[in-house]
Amino acid sequence: MQQILVVDNHPVVRQFMSDLLAKRGYNIVTAEDGLSALQLMKSYIPDIIFVDLVMPNIDGNTLCQVIRSRKDLKHAFIVVLSAVTVEESSNFSLANGLIDVVLAKGPFDSLAWHIDYIIKHVEAGRTDRLRGEAIGGKNLFARQITKDLLSSKKHYEMTLYFMTEGLMELTQDAEITYANPAALSILDESQENLLATDFIELFNNPDQDRIRQRISEVPKVNQEPLFDETLTLNNKLLSVKIISFYQKAQQYTLVVMLMDVTLQKQAERNLVKEKERYRRERDFLDKIFDNSADAFVIVDEHGRFTRWNNNAARMFGYSFDELREKKAFDLYTNPKAMEEMLDLLRRQGYVQNYEVHFTHKDGTSMPCAVSISLLHGEKQQKIGSLSIIRNLSKWKQTEERLIYLSFHDSLTGVYNRGYFEEEMKRFAKGRHLPLGIIVCDINKLKRTNDTLGHKKGDELIQKAAEILKRSLRASDIIARIGGDEFAVLVPEADEEVIENCVQRIRAVIEADRAQKLDPAFSIAIGYALSSEHSVDTNALFKRADDNMYQDKQSYSGTFFPKGDFDY
Repeated sequence: MQQILVVDNHPVVRQFMSDLLAKRGYNIVTAEDGLSALQLMKSYIPDIIFVDLVMPNIDGNTLCQVIRSRKDLKHAFIVVLSAVTVEESSNFSLANGLIDVVLAKGPFDSLAWHIDYIIKHVEAGRTDRLRGEAIGGKNLFARQITKDLLSSKKHYEMTLYFMTEGLMELTQDAEITYANPAALSILDESQENLLATDFIELFNNPDQDRIRQRISEVPKVNQEPLFDETLTLNNKLLSVKIISFYQKAQQYTLVVMLMDVTLQKQAERNLVKEKERYRRERDFLDKIFDNSADAFVIVDEHGRFTRWNNNAARMFGYSFDELREKKAFDLYTNPKAMEEMLDLLRRQGYVQNYEVHFTHKDGTSMPCAVSISLLHGEKQQKIGSLSIIRNLSKWKQTEERLIYLSFHDSLTGVYNRGYFEEEMKRFAKGRHLPLGIIVCDINKLKRTNDTLGHKKGDELIQKAAEILKRSLRASDIIARIGGDEFAVLVPEADEEVIENCVQRIRAVIEADRAQKLDPAFSIAIGYALSSEHSVDTNALFKRADDNMYQDKQSYSGTFFPKGDFDY
């Protein structure tokens, strides 16, 4: 016995079909629309299905598509019951095999005969004779209004079919009755699996509860969307908007609009991250800018100050407000040097560690190293420059101190051995002749260090240096060349000059002894004088040194120094 399903939204047609087929002894089940039919076919598998085309919720065409996609319904013979056979027979999908036969809705006696005719052929296995046929439409006439409605419906369906936005229709209970191709793609679902299912169940909690709550608050008139949020489904971010359309009192349809916004949201998150990264970098650079040990100064294309950091304010003595009306050029001490630097900037686009002088607010000049980079706008136009300025005043002082220390003895302040030897080389070229050399040695310094300590010994070394500086000319070069030994270069000297130098040294020591400032202090002295024509400075130094040792040995540090002369 054939299992028969009748799907028609008209109750009279359903009742007629039910009575007719029940009298024939068939097992018949009826459904008022495609949605009800799909719910029935979850447990009921029919052999013959009579389907109306135009129905609410899920229509006949969609229902036939779902039936043909189910393996358990492949055998079912589908008969379309249609009152629009004449007007739009091509709409029934006969050609692609979705349905088997189209049966026109006509007078009930004629309809009953055609139904019996179709069932007998199916039972006899002669379905090939029926497939592709449109039965019972000979005595029907086309109606223009029906054609117009079908044309409008087709246009509407084509529009929905090609929409890039997903669109779905739901019943009041959120059962899915329609989904366009875009919605199926977004949800990664097939039509047969999606229709007649609960839309809310697609999502996870707490999203389910929130959607259900909002749907239950359907207003009495159309207002704002019931639901408009971004939800996660199948690792996608979906924009879900639900609105309601009232069809008649207390009956409404829910329409769902879906958009896959995964890439958009990812782009937005990336943009937020990028903005946050930019903000952190900007804050980091601002901290570097404001707290750098160097002065950072930004000027516009006209040389007007637009920003500078705390150290720039300290370095120049001005607040930023005081400089608003000034130009950077006003701070350069030497306009010519500034123009030379700016010319270099124009030629190569940057300046690196260029030394110029700036004027402090108090009027003093500061040596500075300047590095400048041009700033460009979006169209690569010059919009200003960034200058990094380092005050070289302390560095210059340190440099001078280092230079001083490299040539001077740190204990006494007179020149050191290295400088003395370089000067000997210079004098060896025959300048400032005759040249005299005086060599002095502090007597018994080792005994003083051993008995009274090195501090006392250092005091004697310093005393010897002071005696030499007080006794000699400004042009004479005094150097400490050993622990207790000093040497003096006396340029443009003759016998009288160098002997006078020695006598002044002796006189100062005698004066100190007379005052009992340091009665044990004495110095051994030796000297030598070159000719007026040439000099071997090394040989001259050796003679003076030898004479000093003779004085030390012969006179035990008395004040009768030894000397010799080249004539």
